[in-house]
Amino acid sequence: MKFVSVPICLCLLLIQNVSAQDKLVANSPVSRTIAAGATDKFSISLNDGDYVDVSLSQHGRVNLAIIYPGGTVIRRLSGPQGDAKNTFAIAAEGAGVYSFNIANPGEQAASYELLLQKVVSLNERFRPEVWTDPNPSPRMQALRKQLTSGQTNTEGFWKEVAAQGTPLVEPLNDNYRLVTFLWRAEHDTRSVTVSGPFVVPGPTPNNVLHRIGESDVWYLTLKLPKDARFTYQLVPNNPPSSESTQATAQVDPFNPKRWGCPQGASKFRCQSIAELPDAAPQTWIVSKPGTPAGHIEKQSIKSEIQKLDRDLTIYTPAGYKSDGPPNALLVLFDGDDILAPDFHGQTSLDNLIAAHKIPPTVVVMVHNVGNRRLVDLVANPEFADSLATEVIPWVRTHYNVTRESSRTVVCGYSAGGLAAAYVALRHSEVFGNVLSQSGAFWWSPEHNGGVCASKCPETGGRRPDPDSRDSRTEGNWITKQFVTSPKLPVRFYLQAGTFEVDKEGTGGNILEATRALRDVLTAKGYDVYYQQFTGGHDDLSWRGTFADGLIALLGRP
Repeated sequence: MKFVSVPICLCLLLIQNVSAQDKLVANSPVSRTIAAGATDKFSISLNDGDYVDVSLSQHGRVNLAIIYPGGTVIRRLSGPQGDAKNTFAIAAEGAGVYSFNIANPGEQAASYELLLQKVVSLNERFRPEVWTDPNPSPRMQALRKQLTSGQTNTEGFWKEVAAQGTPLVEPLNDNYRLVTFLWRAEHDTRSVTVSGPFVVPGPTPNNVLHRIGESDVWYLTLKLPKDARFTYQLVPNNPPSSESTQATAQVDPFNPKRWGCPQGASKFRCQSIAELPDAAPQTWIVSKPGTPAGHIEKQSIKSEIQKLDRDLTIYTPAGYKSDGPPNALLVLFDGDDILAPDFHGQTSLDNLIAAHKIPPTVVVMVHNVGNRRLVDLVANPEFADSLATEVIPWVRTHYNVTRESSRTVVCGYSAGGLAAAYVALRHSEVFGNVLSQSGAFWWSPEHNGGVCASKCPETGGRRPDPDSRDSRTEGNWITKQFVTSPKLPVRFYLQAGTFEVDKEGTGGNILEATRALRDVLTAKGYDVYYQQFTGGHDDLSWRGTFADGLIALLGRP
């Protein structure tokens, strides 16, 4: 047998090459010095879908190529000339051996450290995460600690909740509070959600309550503005994308404040009221003993312009005289909604007049006719003309009211708020004041979301498109009308809720559209009062801000 002598330097080179081809192991860094023009090769076996985090620190210039088992390059990374550290990730597409080739394209030696920071399997990546409370409530954290320590009796907690009422409110910072919704599981409970108009900052939550261990306590804590006011319901056992929430949606049994809940009404019909401690007071809706009450009567008028009969409800103030000084005039859309028990509209009017916050005022409540509400209130010139040339002259003939536009207010909510602005735009000689509560100023003939019935005057009678309300089409039609029209003798009180913000990509909801109208009117020199309340699109907030608008527009200095 013939032995061949191998130089020591060649042996060291062979050892180095074997070492350079070692398999990579997660969290085990590999440090190398690499000669100019050389390539080091590493490998790792991955399963289909494995996720890999990699970092490469270099001194001098090196390049990295990551290669599929079949030889195709997944990714190339050309490093800079100097020192640097790069991190990146790959996901395996098929099982096999993946190669990591590091090359030195320069003319001088370089060094590097290659580290697989982690390798996570596809099963691990899709394993449901343990829920962690993003808004930890001190009270609920204390309860969780108690229950996990073995003290599983919750009677004391529920007695405390019953005495305090829900939702639980705890301090957070200068602008927000922690608001905790609770559900006590008395029957088989698989899920609970809270349904309400509130909007929280950041990504929209799914409003799902979570159970503490195996206890009967389900809860959800949200970060909400400190002056929020809203209605809500709790919805147990409602699987997503199946039955309607109406099947189980009900009042919060630990909250005594109810909305839309007449005597004897079912818990499924009613809603609960949440009013955080800093919510704006609604003092004018509270009856005060000894306050003189106004008078309510029903009337009807035939419109030759619209070819229909329209009902009216008329409020005359306490002490009304047909031969005294003319009363201020307020025209309200949506009929006698303000006379609903929860709204307390007549109480507000009686209180404001008795306190001399507004002058004696006759209120004309215009009722909707059949299914024509959106036909009439969404920028309908026939409705506006009928109001200005038929209804108002009839009122002036039968009641002692002003003939001055500066003492005449037109008011509405939602579509009625849009109608109020449109009627004043078309007939500023009659209506010198607009009180809009959450006006639907987002609307335009093209950006209508299906809002407008079979006949839409401003679209030439075209049927509205229910899919049109997104950022493809442009809204704020009424704002554009004020841009192009001359300045009119009209004052505005515009209200919108913080929760009426666009969270669904519609191109702007009531809050954004109201701000846009405010800015345009202000730029054109109009007198504009703007009020932003922390609430949603409902009477719960409007019943308080209604008085604010009347004081601003009719109140005496």
